[in-house]
Amino acid sequence: MVNLMPQITCPNCGLTINLENRKEIDVDMIKDATKREPKTFTELMHITRLPRKTLSLRLKELCETGALVKEEGLYQLNGASEPGKSFYMNFKGGFSRKLDKRLRIGLMLVSLAICFSASGYVFAMIVQPAIVAPPAPKPVIIGSFSMDLTVSNVQDLYAWQALVTFNGSELKVLNVAQGNFLTPLGFPYFFNATWMGDDVLMVGGTAQADMPGESGSGKLATVVFGYYATEYKLPKIASEAYYEETFLLDSQLSQIPLEGQTKLALSPTS
Repeated sequence: MVNLMPQITCPNCGLTINLENRKEIDVDMIKDATKREPKTFTELMHITRLPRKTLSLRLKELCETGALVKEEGLYQLNGASEPGKSFYMNFKGGFSRKLDKRLRIGLMLVSLAICFSASGYVFAMIVQPAIVAPPAPKPVIIGSFSMDLTVSNVQDLYAWQALVTFNGSELKVLNVAQGNFLTPLGFPYFFNATWMGDDVLMVGGTAQADMPGESGSGKLATVVFGYYATEYKLPKIASEAYYEETFLLDSQLSQIPLEGQTKLALSPTS
């Protein structure tokens, strides 16, 4: 059976993350941070390196289920909910998570669609076993082009994520390469994934530990697209897509506004 779930592989430890275990990673990080002593929201942001929205959602869910206790602004692991060996503990020291992880509804709908499709297929096989439709021919890539993802006049860039939307019936992502603005030595973690019918590309990178952010302008990534027809629409950056967001973070994990002189752009490679 072919796994269609988008995956991200850590360049250091080789561990694979997919959309099914992304929430589990968040929860394990929070539990690990609060099991010894209470932590404030700000402390948890620095420890887990989760976006503010994602951390707020995870803390609310953990408090509602009784896994965490909140008293006087401090979060502590409930003694009745002792964690075992977590997925995060295996992943600790690898990729620093900075991505929003709110795809539960989408996953549930996909699962239901698969279940209903499977049951319908079995029923059809019982009623009409002799009729088998031939597989549809796959589209053929007739050419390719490259686009550069660039940032301008940014200060103290520590982590970033960009969502690129495109028409999956016209284009396909062939390759994603890290740009020269954030060197592999300074920004060791670089990732990309496509999903939802292959019409969204998520690409990003982050520094680690206490490394400083980078300032200036330059290329974050280069994406190579293949096209099925000579007429197609160019991909573009989306602020949000399928519960994910485009963002820049500084070394304090505060969001860098994409306004004024600081800009994120996607344009054909010159």
